[in-house]
Amino acid sequence: QAVPAGSHVRLNLQTGDREAKLPDSENGKGDTGKERRRKRLGKVDVDSNSFTSQELKKALAKMKESEKAERKAHEEEVRKKFRPIDQLKEEFEKLNVKMETDYEIMVKLISKFNSSASTLDEKVAALYDLEYYVHQVDNAKDFLSMGGLQLVIDGLNSTEAALKEHAAFVLGAALSGNPRVQVEAIEGGALQKLLVILATEQPLPVKKKALFALASMLRHFPYAQQQFLKLGGLQVLRSL
Repeated sequence: QAVPAGSHVRLNLQTGDREAKLPDSENGKGDTGKERRRKRLGKVDVDSNSFTSQELKKALAKMKESEKAERKAHEEEVRKKFRPIDQLKEEFEKLNVKMETDYEIMVKLISKFNSSASTLDEKVAALYDLEYYVHQVDNAKDFLSMGGLQLVIDGLNSTEAALKEHAAFVLGAALSGNPRVQVEAIEGGALQKLLVILATEQPLPVKKKALFALASMLRHFPYAQQQFLKLGGLQVLRSL
């Protein structure tokens, strides 16, 4: 009998006959391709009819609808918490309340500070509010273009300690991290005025604010640092 190709053949040493092992399929023990695949994959369901294409499409559609509903719910929640700026403006107009920009507010504050009709308390209040606005770089640049910076520098010469203190505070806030304002301030004589305050008899709050303004001017500004040394700034600091 012909031996099928690929069969396992052995020699029986007792009888001298050659014996061949028949394939499992011929012994009735063979597995179908599907059964072998099932064995290889274990208990995984490989039935192609488990989910039809229509069922998959429906499932995806439900997922999209669910996401859309969640997004709408989130948008509705945001609308409840916040209102459009146009609506707020309309409501403020009904209440006779006008929304002003930072620029407009600073113009009014500078005008109040520079007005001879303003009292000392009003001028101090104007400087106090200005300090809040000029912290922002863009506002500080606008403050410079309005002429407010020079007014504050001139305020360092005031005979009123409160004005001198708050003028130095506004100056320091405007100078912080703002190279353009630093250049204009040193050209406007701010460095000399600050050193005079620190070198003369002044109330402690005034000197503290002057020191703050001086530090803001010198930070990352080599030219101001050179001028500080030329004007004897180190000796002034040693005497504090």
